[in-house]
Amino acid sequence: MGGHGGGVGLRLLVAIVVGALGSSWSVAAVAPVPGDKGTWITIGADAFATVSAALPRDANGDSLARLAERDGVVLSYVRAGELDAISAEMHKVYHRCGGYVAHGSLAEAQAELARIETVSRATGGGVPFVIDQPAWVATAAGAVDPAQILGTMTSLSTNFANRYHVHPSGTNAAVWIRDLWAGYAVGRPEVTVELVNHPTATTVQPSVRLVIPGTSRASEVVVLGAHLDTTRSSSLCVGNPNCIAPGADDDASGIATLSEAIRVLLASGYQPQRTIHIFGYAAEEVGLRGSGDIAATYLAAGTNVVAVLQQDMTGFNGSAADIVLITDWTNADLNAFIGELIDTYQPSLVRTTTTCGYACSDHGSWHTRGYPAAFAFEALFGQHNAQIHQAADTVATLGNDATHAAKFARLAVAFAIETGTDPLQETFFADGFEAATR
Repeated sequence: MGGHGGGVGLRLLVAIVVGALGSSWSVAAVAPVPGDKGTWITIGADAFATVSAALPRDANGDSLARLAERDGVVLSYVRAGELDAISAEMHKVYHRCGGYVAHGSLAEAQAELARIETVSRATGGGVPFVIDQPAWVATAAGAVDPAQILGTMTSLSTNFANRYHVHPSGTNAAVWIRDLWAGYAVGRPEVTVELVNHPTATTVQPSVRLVIPGTSRASEVVVLGAHLDTTRSSSLCVGNPNCIAPGADDDASGIATLSEAIRVLLASGYQPQRTIHIFGYAAEEVGLRGSGDIAATYLAAGTNVVAVLQQDMTGFNGSAADIVLITDWTNADLNAFIGELIDTYQPSLVRTTTTCGYACSDHGSWHTRGYPAAFAFEALFGQHNAQIHQAADTVATLGNDATHAAKFARLAVAFAIETGTDPLQETFFADGFEAATR
């Protein structure tokens, strides 16, 4: 399970942090003992006791310390080498990807708790979108090709069969995704595709960003994302880049789903009024690090993000329902709008809802910062792919088929068009659209 490293005496740490937090929530300059390689985390209170009991004890008999708690989320400190053990336990017991947020400092962790307190008391206010582009969505979504999605999933999960965030293959996969998306953007000089580098202490793996600039409402940003890294529920894999962690479903399926949405949107000549940012996030499996850094940067810059859609695991059809919307740690109004999108453009599909807990995917990085975020998932939680975080998370486990993921690609297309376009905007279709998207 990972060693204790240089370590902080947790009883001493509790006293220091509780004093630092106080009743005024001031941000204190509290740091671990020099040489310690631990990490501040926030984790769901429902999982805290289970995870704490599974970790080894220090000389004082302590494991994780409950340093503070707000609205069902606990602030704690994890000793060196224990994050991967926490990830494995969260997967084994709660079937969550991560289920915690890693922070670079106590101040960052405090800020997360303060945001949670604010967000949990927010009453909402609706989303400014109307479904009024049926011809455009029907034509673009109709061009979605499951074979294209399967090809992308296969390439990622076989050519980069371990995309763990510190391994070279994880960075190589990001470069490959950037080049794939750049290929789709040929002929669209206004579209940019780039790697997004994060602070080294956050992760050495870059994220990928594609931007379709808006016209009349360019300062308003719509975000779609999926994560590009993988993990394996085995301590033997953490330091071994040759360990197999293919992540065909978790989350090559999400990356492939968004890649297909990009392909058909750009080939159609679609030009949104709002700016659209599409991400392949780094290091989701180790505490939402890539999306957390990006969302924090957007918040600090005052970026007006009006809607966020997460695509994490779209390939496994494990439930009677086709698309499942996550209702906790998401925006209820945006969820309702996405439900309307499904009913309007894929009326034969069955949709339902489920919950997945705190920080179960990258939408959490946006939601806790006050941005309206939603997460469409492959199945009811607990009925999703049981092979994730294992060597068997392959396209073979998905039946070598991307029919299910194609439902989510069509949803992503509808989401991008209907959130990126105001009511009554004139629509058009570029010449040769059908030929270009075959």
